[in-house]
Amino acid sequence: MRFAKILLLPMVFLSCTTDDSSSISPITSVIQATETTSDLKETTAPTSTTIVEPSSTAALVNTLFNFSDSESLVGWSTQNDTVMGGVSRSTATWDSGQLVFAGDLSLDNNGGFTSLISPIDMSIGTALIDGQAIVVTAVGDGKTYLLQLRLADNTRFIQRFTTQPNELGTYVLPLNEFEAVDWRLSVIPNAEPMDVSKIGQISIYLLDKQTGTFRLAISSITFE
Repeated sequence: MRFAKILLLPMVFLSCTTDDSSSISPITSVIQATETTSDLKETTAPTSTTIVEPSSTAALVNTLFNFSDSESLVGWSTQNDTVMGGVSRSTATWDSGQLVFAGDLSLDNNGGFTSLISPIDMSIGTALIDGQAIVVTAVGDGKTYLLQLRLADNTRFIQRFTTQPNELGTYVLPLNEFEAVDWRLSVIPNAEPMDVSKIGQISIYLLDKQTGTFRLAISSITFE
């Protein structure tokens, strides 16, 4: 993957709380069953959140994913609770320089999740070795999304971010605030720190019983 320098706007920080694990547990077995089972090593390729509003001062960051053209969506996919009988739906489309993750979340038939999954690329971890935070620049809908980092050894680390409705926002997720979780997305106490160099995949989930239509239009995923 080729990394470029882009300008992001500085930020005013707000904090938000996350739902407890009980709101996640009914669907976590489905999430485990539907994630790709390929070993990341073989491919060459509830937490605090910072919400940032654009301003006039710029800061340099490095690009992991930039959706300036439609070719940038190659390898991205969505996965929904339909695999276990649920009826939630989602799509990943390109529109005017943004990856648009949109659909409808339903709890019917024991469902309740939908996800956007990046291609496997071990250069993500290589790039992040000297990074301090992952930065998502997107137009949100007021819902809280969960960003998951998956490592080469299949360990997972998560952090939530709450979006501002219908406004372009920059959401900063400090790497040291990601929490290790098991396959049920339950936090693992006293877990080993995340080895950033082994990150090979990024996923974004909508769950936590946030039913109804949703839309997250992502301009870029970067780091600083």
